Amino acid sequence: MPRPGRHPDAGGELRVSPGGAEEEKLTLSSSVKVEWLDEVSSLAVESISATVDARDAYTAGHSRRVRRLALAIGEGLGLHPDELLPLGHAALLHDVGKLTVPDEILLKPASLTEDEWELMRSHSVAGARMIDALGFFESAVPSILHHHERYDGTGYPDGLAGEEIPLGARIIHVADALDSMLTTRIYRPGRPARTALAELRRETGSQFCPRCVDALKCVIAAGALADLSLPASTLVAPVA
Repeated sequence: MPRPGRHPDAGGELRVSPGGAEEEKLTLSSSVKVEWLDEVSSLAVESISATVDARDAYTAGHSRRVRRLALAIGEGLGLHPDELLPLGHAALLHDVGKLTVPDEILLKPASLTEDEWELMRSHSVAGARMIDALGFFESAVPSILHHHERYDGTGYPDGLAGEEIPLGARIIHVADALDSMLTTRIYRPGRPARTALAELRRETGSQFCPRCVDALKCVIAAGALADLSLPASTLVAPVA
């Protein structure tokens, strides 16, 4: 049988179709390049995320834990792998804008002044601009920009509400809040898992997206996050 890219002539000999071998070569080259770019991009995300977390000993590993929680919620919502990849990137990079916040504010053990809060709240916009400028994480930018929007429209930076908020941002908001409550910070101790999940339940529909909290409940009940000892019964019942 003739090999792909070739055809027999009248004498039974095989001739290479014009461009056949070159097309195969280009296709292979493009595939290798894409894989290489994906690997480099992933390493860049990990490096940037580690730089952010390293500024505060209390938040070491925070971005990785948020990514794990966000991906679990995304899987619980049935997101396609092509949607989970930018979600994971956005979760790792959600706090990158805090690199623009001075240490005396970021690490302040006391309450922030209104001006300091204003600067702290600017980190989502700063982070989105930083990642957008890189040019190869564009799909993660909306989730980074809007991960502090509240479901009732009282969040920042744009006061989006409900389904107006990108799904990735709603997922990361839940994951970020849960990990923040569970871990000790310079200004307060961590909360017990049951207390943290009860807070998610109370704020569902006002601060948090009901679909995302419900997905978290389902993945916890399924044992996907068993090592975190999160009691699924503390969360809301499934949302219709």
